[in-house]
Amino acid sequence: MHKILFVGGSSVGHIAPAVAVWSAYQQKHPQTKAHFICTPRLDDAAFLRAQDLSFTILDAPRLSVLYPLKIRKAIQSARNILTKIQPDILCTTGGYLSIPVCFAAKKMGIPIILHEADSISGNANKIVSRWATHITEGFPSSHHKQSVLRTHTGNPLRANITKGNKKEGLRLTGLSGKKPILLVVGGSQGSVGINNAVIKNIDDLLLRTDIIHITGRRKSQVPNLKSQISPHYYQTEFTHEEIKHFYACSDIALSRAGTGSIGELSANGIPTVLVPLRGVGHDHQYHNAQTAVATGGCLYLEQSTMDTQLVPTIHALVTNKDLRKEMSEKIRTLSHRDAALHIADIIAQTLAKGSHDQ
Repeated sequence: MHKILFVGGSSVGHIAPAVAVWSAYQQKHPQTKAHFICTPRLDDAAFLRAQDLSFTILDAPRLSVLYPLKIRKAIQSARNILTKIQPDILCTTGGYLSIPVCFAAKKMGIPIILHEADSISGNANKIVSRWATHITEGFPSSHHKQSVLRTHTGNPLRANITKGNKKEGLRLTGLSGKKPILLVVGGSQGSVGINNAVIKNIDDLLLRTDIIHITGRRKSQVPNLKSQISPHYYQTEFTHEEIKHFYACSDIALSRAGTGSIGELSANGIPTVLVPLRGVGHDHQYHNAQTAVATGGCLYLEQSTMDTQLVPTIHALVTNKDLRKEMSEKIRTLSHRDAALHIADIIAQTLAKGSHDQ
């Protein structure tokens, strides 16, 4: 019986794809066991508990002047976890948490599957890619030198993310559904920039739309806004299973350009206005957004232009039903429904090869 260790954290955007892969793997290999390593962030643990999955919390450092000292401690902690769990393979969805765990795994001879979700790699994934047995990619690779196996799989999504119910979404939010619904999301951690722009322009936006606003924890700028302008506006800090129902009743989305958000919105065919978070992680959200916009299923806004461009952009979409229909069809081309299964098969093939080599 094999054991798979999944490593992902710093946001649910790292954890949810790993859970999707595990669900796909377990369907074909029900005797396999899995364990997850996540960061101390409350949302990480809450998400895994909601899925009834076993996990261990590891506090790993981000880059700083104290990094050399802190990373040694994190590597030792990772080694202790690996010794206890005894996994046959490690699957990581990237991020800074992956560095100490993958380094320890490499030293212990454990094969590593790295999923690169973004169109351009961040520092952590560039490091981990040196130790990986196989790299799966959310976007087609631009690497010309293939020093390690690479497979374009698309980004894995939770199996039920497209199985929401519009009526349930309306019931949860208290919205009538008589006007087009704008879904505002800033990724799993929320976005102060998007939140501020929406609140600043709330009266104009509500002229033509009702709004579902997922702010992120402790990033709501007007906590009592819902009670002030209900029934046209619904606000929540964080979502779990109810997000699929919000997708089902939404007509347009305003979102950051993380791969998790783009993946789920594209799978649900929601025309989206992307506002990438600039200047972080090698500007990966900008590159993700450019790829998405090229399909014709998304529009692009810079955060610096939202004061003047947000309202006319949203209103133009609201008043052009044909354009929304066209964008809905085109954004779906970004979705790879079998991505989780594809990665699960790569894990199985790697495990089978390891068993054969022994």
